[in-house]
Amino acid sequence: DRALPATLELAQNHPNPFNSTTMIRYGLPTDGPVQQLAVYNLAGQRLATLVDGAHAAGTHAAQWNGTDDRGRDLASGVYVYRLVTPGRVETRRMVFLQ
Repeated sequence: DRALPATLELAQNHPNPFNSTTMIRYGLPTDGPVQQLAVYNLAGQRLATLVDGAHAAGTHAAQWNGTDDRGRDLASGVYVYRLVTPGRVETRRMVFLQ
């Protein structure tokens, strides 16, 4: 068995930059709610929600394909993804190239 993360972890997406899909890995030290893993533009507008709800402790992954919650293709550019849990927020940047 793999050891549980000691703290909340949000890894850099891979690949980055990407042009079709990218994987975002995150680790939770305890069972509980992941209030949200979402993608935002640089103006702070939420574009896509990747995870919303309770998860078991351990390492998880979410995939993003460069579309918004309605399935519309987004433009090339820099986006931010944010993991929100009770008491903690982690943010990283990624580059989408069409």
